[in-house]
Amino acid sequence: MIKILLLVTIITETIFAINPNELVGKWHAYTESTLKGTVTTEEEYFDLNADYTFKIQLFVNLNKGDAFIKGLRIEGSGIWKSRDNTLAIYIKKVEVPFAKEIYLISQESLRNLANNFKHKYESEPLKLIHIKSFTATQLVTSTESSIETVYTRQ
Repeated sequence: MIKILLLVTIITETIFAINPNELVGKWHAYTESTLKGTVTTEEEYFDLNADYTFKIQLFVNLNKGDAFIKGLRIEGSGIWKSRDNTLAIYIKKVEVPFAKEIYLISQESLRNLANNFKHKYESEPLKLIHIKSFTATQLVTSTESSIETVYTRQ
């Protein structure tokens, strides 16, 4: 009985173990949320390189009534490692180069929004991400705060 239980455990572990080479590539995710009449969309491009470096680009659009921000860009880079079904990323650098279009939004509000997103990455540079499922074309992850993201391979 113990041998059968051990065999099932080993098989289960190998099902969920992901080869890091399979994660290498360009991934894309899109999320949309609404809070108090403000619609926020985030488009994320996540490049995992074979040398265990990564680059992330986040494009944020915000709409509230006639006011909007289009294409606020946040860029980050660092190193990554995976083991079994966990992806660990360490963000070394974060930049907010520009926003494409702004209408009826003050520069101060734009700076606050940019700093908020920048702080999101800088405050916790080490992130542990649980890989919920993985195929050649789709990666589903969950953060420690249970935020699920679906990436598609580009």
